[in-house]
Amino acid sequence: MSENLRDQFSSHWQNSTADNNLTLHGFRRFKTTHLLNLRFLEAEIAELDHVIYQAGFNLDIQPSAADRLGLKHGKRDEDAPNPDDVITRDVTLKLRGLIQQYDEALIAFNHVMSMDTFSLLDDEKQFSQRHDLTLYEKYNTRLLRVDRGPRTRQDPFQRWIHRLLRDFRYWRLSKKLQGDQEASGPRIKKRGWSYQSTDLIASILSRMVIAVCTSIFLIAPLAMLSDQHRKEIQLLIIAVWVVLFSCIVTTLLKASNLEMMVVTAAYAAILSVFYSNAPAGN
Repeated sequence: MSENLRDQFSSHWQNSTADNNLTLHGFRRFKTTHLLNLRFLEAEIAELDHVIYQAGFNLDIQPSAADRLGLKHGKRDEDAPNPDDVITRDVTLKLRGLIQQYDEALIAFNHVMSMDTFSLLDDEKQFSQRHDLTLYEKYNTRLLRVDRGPRTRQDPFQRWIHRLLRDFRYWRLSKKLQGDQEASGPRIKKRGWSYQSTDLIASILSRMVIAVCTSIFLIAPLAMLSDQHRKEIQLLIIAVWVVLFSCIVTTLLKASNLEMMVVTAAYAAILSVFYSNAPAGN
């Protein structure tokens, strides 16, 4: 075993047997490389596609009446190839292989981009192993959580709080880097922040914020309605709070249209019960 391979095996063994879930299940996604591969495949297929279209124009077959593809307005090359010369068995096999690779790459990239991610800055183990990146690059580098399902939906409050915690840690490390000649960042021997702890803190804080906001939207309008005996004023208060509630649910929580309608209707029903039971003023 060569020295380089031995070093790689030692590093990979530590990462594959780590206790931290981030180190254990965190992998690079190579987003730019995936996109480059798709662009190269796209360019190769585009060349074959152009040749096939030009060969099809040379068949002198009239387009259909609807002409959904717009073949009547297609640009024809002066030196368009003869179909017998370009449509061969080798070309069809090559096209079939490229299309298969392209489709599989598209599906795989879509799946990769839907997976849960975290910053390299969150994983202390892999953070200390990457000496080829600056601190800012480590902050922007995203790793995949292969032990989690696709990201169907994430709480925007939780993501925002987690980003604040990450920014704070980046600020602390950047302060430590001042006056340090090593560009790869400090090698922290103390136990650093783990993704689990910051994620838990962000989850708890976001739930607390939602709980406080929910309490405000329930208590505040009821308190205002209790001081008003005129039905017109009560209706105006309910309308204002319902509109405000629906706007916050739609923008901040990123709820769908159907979810927004259901939640707003339930909220309006709660206020309407208090309105209907309130005695009318003179």
